[in-house]
Amino acid sequence: MRPSFTGSNTSIYGIPGYNSYLYFMTNRSEQLKSIRPIIDIDNSKSTDLELFQSQSLRPILKLQNELILSLMNHHLAEHKVVVKNLTDHKKTERIHDLVKNNLPLKQLLLGIVIAHFTNEELAFYYANKKEVVKRIITMVLERICSQISELTF
Repeated sequence: MRPSFTGSNTSIYGIPGYNSYLYFMTNRSEQLKSIRPIIDIDNSKSTDLELFQSQSLRPILKLQNELILSLMNHHLAEHKVVVKNLTDHKKTERIHDLVKNNLPLKQLLLGIVIAHFTNEELAFYYANKKEVVKRIITMVLERICSQISELTF
């Protein structure tokens, strides 16, 4: 026996909200792309990885900038890492060491970026995982270190 419909938002499976969930999932890519900042870069002679970096990674990192800095400040405070008394060069070295040697922190930073991938970008990520992870971490480190004055701990 087929379930009855009580509204347009109930699916044939009788699950309220299921049709809106399917609609959301089919439009997820467009929704993710629509919230990203636009960054104009000349990509005329770029490789696929460079295109991915400028069309996907840069906008996602710009969008997530405040969250990344907040996460880094929280991590520094939670682990009682004092960087405010260090020179900028020493702060940069310390941040690089923390991110590269602390696997949970590194995975969290990667997750903040990967969570904003569309299905197509995720497929590209899986096909080029090693290089994309390297680029994400490098770009996150550059972003944090270029705003070192925002670190409060």
